[in-house]
Amino acid sequence: MNHQPSSNFSKNLLRQIFSIRWKPGKDLAAIAVSWCLVVGALYSATFIVGQEIWGGFAYFLCYGLLAAAIFGVGIPLYWTVVVRHRPIADLGITTSKLAVSLVLQLVFAALQYIPTLAKDGFPSLANFLPLVALALTIGFFEAVFWRGWVLLRLEDAFGFLPALILGSALYALYHIGYGMPANEMVFLFFIGVMYAVAFRITKNVFILWPIFQPMGQLITLIRDGLSLPLIAILGFSEALIIMAVLVWLAARYYKKHNL
Repeated sequence: MNHQPSSNFSKNLLRQIFSIRWKPGKDLAAIAVSWCLVVGALYSATFIVGQEIWGGFAYFLCYGLLAAAIFGVGIPLYWTVVVRHRPIADLGITTSKLAVSLVLQLVFAALQYIPTLAKDGFPSLANFLPLVALALTIGFFEAVFWRGWVLLRLEDAFGFLPALILGSALYALYHIGYGMPANEMVFLFFIGVMYAVAFRITKNVFILWPIFQPMGQLITLIRDGLSLPLIAILGFSEALIIMAVLVWLAARYYKKHNL
């Protein structure tokens, strides 16, 4: 029996995982700028704007629209498509390996659900739906920004393992914008590793979204006792729509100017 194909696959996989390179470029500067803008907008929303001004509308504008949609999704799309002349697939927004990504996502989500929400239960529908809207919107932003944008750019520059460590560290440090203590950020580092490894299986954001990663955020929101008004559903839905429009515009731009 010939085991050569499987042997070659294993060798190639190990080579990808443990290969280290040094090819820093201007993409790293773009990552640094976008990271600072996202964290700065989140910090401003949390500690400067707050949720009391204009009934929380100003907070939503700074967090959902500016940090997540414009800086978190818009900048990676602009840099990838307009500056680098690359397709949105370079951010993991692709139909490649879509079926296997969705199947694996359901498996991962089930493994996450059984020891958490299945035991903890759900809040009332009025409290639950706004949290779902928030988790779906921020979940898409995080899947694109942290995995499709930051992780893959770092991997191009340094290799997979350095990218995994550095990207997860940046993800953990990003939570200073929420005012999280250091011990919680250590935990979030390993959460970042988990999502990064899952994403890297197919390089497709749909292995994380719309169920697996948003569910993780939903678990945290429920356990923290966060309560949002029903109107928040409209706000976060609008932010998600804006992200989808930005993706559509970027794909259309690339098709028009590069094909």
